[in-house]
Amino acid sequence: MIQARRLVPTVGRGALLAGLLLGAPAPVGAAEISAFLSGATPGASWAAGAGGMLTITLFNVVGAEVEAARQGSELSGRSLWTLSGKAYVGPSIGRLVPYVGLGAGVYSESVPGDDDQGTYGSIFVGAKLKFPFGLVVRGEYQWLTLPETVPLPMDQRYLVGLGLAF
Repeated sequence: MIQARRLVPTVGRGALLAGLLLGAPAPVGAAEISAFLSGATPGASWAAGAGGMLTITLFNVVGAEVEAARQGSELSGRSLWTLSGKAYVGPSIGRLVPYVGLGAGVYSESVPGDDDQGTYGSIFVGAKLKFPFGLVVRGEYQWLTLPETVPLPMDQRYLVGLGLAF
């Protein structure tokens, strides 16, 4: 009985501490650097990809990013490199930051005998979850508008990333 009385306050303190950590506003970081893993559709053509982002946030609501990525292909010798600038709106709700935005960039698609370069646009939605010490976990879904003449089409890209805010 004595041990149960000691355990209840300890569990209560732990729950209170967890609630404070998750419910407290995230520390304001004006910049963030992230790495991500991605997938793309149509799924029969594309394999895993990877990339990185540099994000600047203004007034904790508006953000601008530079994103570089490489999307691999299930087909031998094919890949897509992208470099884009993105702008989004995402108000913080405690540690959660849902966002929506627009992007534009350049791509280079490697296909044996038929390489292609050009520009593309994107619309994206996502969410970030900010943790102590500047750790940020994010997920994002992008709708891409590559030209119709691209050798290997890509309609959407989805990513999961890990970053550090500073």
